[in-house]
Amino acid sequence: MTSDKITLDRKILRALSSDTRVNILKSLNIRPMTVSELSRILNLPKSTIHENLEKLIDAGLVKKKKSEGRKRVYYELTEKGRRLLLSHKTRIILLLSSAASFICGIIAIYFSIKIPEEAVKAVRRVPLEQNYLISGVILLSFGFLFLYLASRSHKKYQ
Repeated sequence: MTSDKITLDRKILRALSSDTRVNILKSLNIRPMTVSELSRILNLPKSTIHENLEKLIDAGLVKKKKSEGRKRVYYELTEKGRRLLLSHKTRIILLLSSAASFICGIIAIYFSIKIPEEAVKAVRRVPLEQNYLISGVILLSFGFLFLYLASRSHKKYQ
């Protein structure tokens, strides 16, 4: 059973201290790749890619995978490397969703308070302010939910 927590030890911190290694991790998040593919994508010499891959392997963030029946060696993220990358993306998405929900919820509640009575009478349906109020409360609830999930994902990956 794998632990949900990632311990940032010296090897991982050293591995993440290089922009080249971070870019390699991001590239490998798309799919497993060879040194040649990474060299082409990142516009770096193969020797530089290979040297940085060795440091990422030593940190436990990347692993080698030999293709069956071929001489190619692919590099892919380990579970630890994948969790490390996804933790930040997930948190950012949740925080942005939370902010959007809060803003939309506050605007909807504002309209429920400030909508003129003449507009409500002209429509002759369920009062619009009630619809706005319900929508606002739901959006604020989603905002709190996303904020809670973002804080949980932050604690999980510390």
